[in-house]
Amino acid sequence: MSNILPHEAKKAVWRMYRIRFIIAGSLVGLLAAALCALSLLPSYLALHATGTINSNSSAAAIETVDADRAAVSSIQTMLKALSPLLATTTPTTAIARALSLKPSGVTIDHITYSYGNPVTVMLMGAAATREVINGYRQALSGDSRWKMVSIPIGDLTGEPGARFSITLSDAF
Repeated sequence: MSNILPHEAKKAVWRMYRIRFIIAGSLVGLLAAALCALSLLPSYLALHATGTINSNSSAAAIETVDADRAAVSSIQTMLKALSPLLATTTPTTAIARALSLKPSGVTIDHITYSYGNPVTVMLMGAAATREVINGYRQALSGDSRWKMVSIPIGDLTGEPGARFSITLSDAF
């Protein structure tokens, strides 16, 4: 199908469509700006509705701030006093504590945490010698956090470089 309009008429039709598109786009932009201004109007009115603060109300505001500071100070003091009662141990801190006692010849490659009463942490890995495993067990036993530290006897009698597992338990 061919266009039978002359070239000048075709230009006039495209110009008309372009002008309509520009006008429609401008109207949409103006409408969006009006909606934004309308949505911000309540906030603007709320900020400027109070007017200027006289000296009496500023003194009252200062007293209120001082009272709030005193209340915050007393709450912080109570929280410091109650913090030992609220202290809990998370699995992350328990595992980090067990790993911090690890000697240099021990490699831990698997950790299992079981929640319950008592909480159980199982560390599995490899050690260069049996003495290093036993030293790690003694270091963990000397830590007051753990109520029980156990290693299967087969892990202590095994060959050097063998795998081992240590079970730690505590009632957090």
